[in-house]
Amino acid sequence: MCEANVYISCQGHEELLMKGVDRIVPGEGHNIFMENIFGERRVIKARIKEMELVHNRIILEEVQNATSNQHDEIWLEPDTNHGHFHAGETVRLKLHKGYNMHADTWVGYSALRAFLVNDGVTEEVDIDEKNGTKEICLNRKIDSLVQVYALEQGDQERYAITWIEVGHHHHHGTKPAGLPLEIVPCEYSHARMGEKYSIQVLKDGKSLAGTEVRVTYNSAKNRDYPHRLTTDEEGRVNLFLTARGNYLFSVSNENTICTFTLIKNY
Repeated sequence: MCEANVYISCQGHEELLMKGVDRIVPGEGHNIFMENIFGERRVIKARIKEMELVHNRIILEEVQNATSNQHDEIWLEPDTNHGHFHAGETVRLKLHKGYNMHADTWVGYSALRAFLVNDGVTEEVDIDEKNGTKEICLNRKIDSLVQVYALEQGDQERYAITWIEVGHHHHHGTKPAGLPLEIVPCEYSHARMGEKYSIQVLKDGKSLAGTEVRVTYNSAKNRDYPHRLTTDEEGRVNLFLTARGNYLFSVSNENTICTFTLIKNY
């Protein structure tokens, strides 16, 4: 047999976590990705305590999240669940404010603007309010890979960025918009669970090395970000995608906070 049962150790007791596991990938911040022979996948914050391969047993020990200073950030989420929009379809994006992809419906906004970057041309777009949520609605005539970003100016400068494919086969390279702090995907692709994804952090157009990148996803239950990575000398980080739904990358530098929403296929 090449698979094992995985157990979690908590306060001296062992609890069966997953049967028939044949793939384990340790990630950043003590996150462990597991997949079994039945196609089930799961991520848990833990460390490997013991491996009894003769008895087909792996024992994990849960790791508690460290507390951290939280701050308000803004982010964009598409009103779709299939990773792109069809040509001629109304493109709607919701703008949220909160932390770790948990929106705070009571928080207010200061000066707020939004922009569309299409084929190197930047134009300002309207931000509407629908059922208490900020919303951006784009022109139906778009048929390309476009960048949308929102800006809130106040006690801190906050940016929210995403790239949207409208139509099909628009897989040309992505270029930065020239923001003071920016997260740029290293290349555009249909990101899927079980694959690696790379982004680059830029400050004033130059690579920002040695800075922390926080990463979360739609279904994260943690109070704080489940992934914390550090950019290399080129300002890049790589993440193994272990959850369904969209991912959010967040970076802070001085008085600026920038997020990037990775719209991925579920």
